[in-house]
Amino acid sequence: MEAKTTLEMLEAEVAKVLNQETINVDLAIGELGVDSMRVVELILICDQLYQAPLDPEALDINQFTTLRDMDRQFQDMAARHRAGQVNA
Repeated sequence: MEAKTTLEMLEAEVAKVLNQETINVDLAIGELGVDSMRVVELILICDQLYQAPLDPEALDINQFTTLRDMDRQFQDMAARHRAGQVNA
């Protein structure tokens, strides 16, 4: 069985939060029904999912952001965090 990507795991978690079976990762989160309170919830989920501390101030998330965009941002932030640990 192939391991799930972080995008697939994020999609599954957001679907749970929104009480839906599946969601389209290329739809804007505003279209998915994610409001500002849910964004905070998503960031907390992603903090665990990407196994790196996330800086909400450094994220560029708005109603037009897709889950694919979020995954890219979280992946980049996690990679920078890991690189900092390796170089420390």
